[in-house]
Formats: sequence, C-alpha cells, structure tokens
Amino acid sequence: MATLATLQQLRTFEFNNHPTDLEEGQLAFNMSVDNYTATESDYNIYMYVGNGSNIRIDDGGTVLVAGGTAGKGWIRFRLRNVGVQGDSVYGNLSVINSNLRVFKQGAIGSAELLIPTELDTGVNGALQGSLRWNTSSEALQAWNGVKWDTTSKVSVSNIAPANPSNGDVWFDPSGLAILYVYVVPNVGPAVWVPASSGAAATALQPGNGVTANINNEIDIINHGTY
Repeated sequence: MATLATLQQLRTFEFNNHPTDLEEGQLAFNMSVDNYTATESDYNIYMYVGNGSNIRIDDGGTVLVAGGTAGKGWIRFRLRNVGVQGDSVYGNLSVINSNLRVFKQGAIGSAELLIPTELDTGVNGALQGSLRWNTSSEALQAWNGVKWDTTSKVSVSNIAPANPSNGDVWFDPSGLAILYVYVVPNVGPAVWVPASSGAAATALQPGNGVTANINNEIDIINHGTY
C-alpha cells in the first residue's frame, strides 16, 4: 500500500515570530502585515524550510534563532517578486531603479555575473541587448537585433575578424603591420580601409624621414623630409 506524503502548514501572523524546530522538508510561513520594507514599498512573506541542520538562519546566513533541537534547523526565504523600488534576489543580486547589480558576499567573498557561452555559430539572441561570451573568438558579444556584435572593437590577428561592424579596428601584425578600420559606406560594399597613408613617398615609415631603433620603434623623425 502506497504512503501519501502530507504537507503540514505551520503559519503565524505575528511579526518576527520564528519556529524553533522543523522536521527536514517541513515548511512554515510568517505572513504578518508588519513584514513591510519601507525603502522598497513592499510586503514580505517568509517561508521556513527544514533542512536537517543544527542552525536557524535566513538565506543570507544570519542566525535568527539560537538553540533548538539538533537536526531540526531551517533556512528562512523571502517570497516575493522583484520590487520596482529595489529588491534583493538570492541575497547577492539587486534590481535598483531598473539596474541589475551584483554584490560581493561578505568581507572576503566574491561575486560574478554568469552569461551564456557558445561558439560563433551559435543561435540568434532572443532579445536585443542579450550578452554572450564567444568561446571561439574569446570576445564578449551583444545581440544587436541582427547579429552577435562584439563589444570589443579592436582585434589583433593575422586575418581579418569575422562578422565586423562599421568602425571596428583591426591590427594586422604580419608583414607591414597595418592598422585597418572597417567602413560601411552609404553606397558600395563595406571594406577594411588601411588607417595609415597608402602613398609610399609620404608615409610615416623608416626611409621617409623616420629612423627606427632595434625594436622597430620610431627613434628619430626628420620633420623636413615628409
């Protein structure tokens, strides 16, 4: 004969009233109207979950009740939506004036924001402004509504970066070591345009009034020769 699990509802409407002991998996609720956060203009409902521990804490680690029976401790969680005026989510994320912030946990703790990672051939972003880490090009990208666009506009490579946008900068260290700018004109095809002069007689380079040192760095410029 199967045994059906039952949920025992333990609840109180008294402010700051906590259970002493909860069985592992048992739930309790505090629904006092005094659970009001004035700075966030929001009411709270607290849920206590028995976890078989010896401590009675909130989800941020603060001890709420001392003592009690060993093995019958619990964690208190706040049940609520993210408030427009500002709210905390899981203790280390906050939405303040529509801005998402990541806070450090404790004096020596750390915090990090995790975003999806995928290759350059990954699926399209669902919403404009979505972020991802491109594991192929090792670049942070944002979905601009048409394509994944890199937020780093400068690339250093022997080959032109794929999927460029207008104004991107590319430095090719091979050969003559040329700096390019990606230009999307109003008429005609988009091209990588060399940022340095294309005229050999006037280009600022060794032999045209420029003396380079052993590190191939500009050492002396003769102002009368270019």
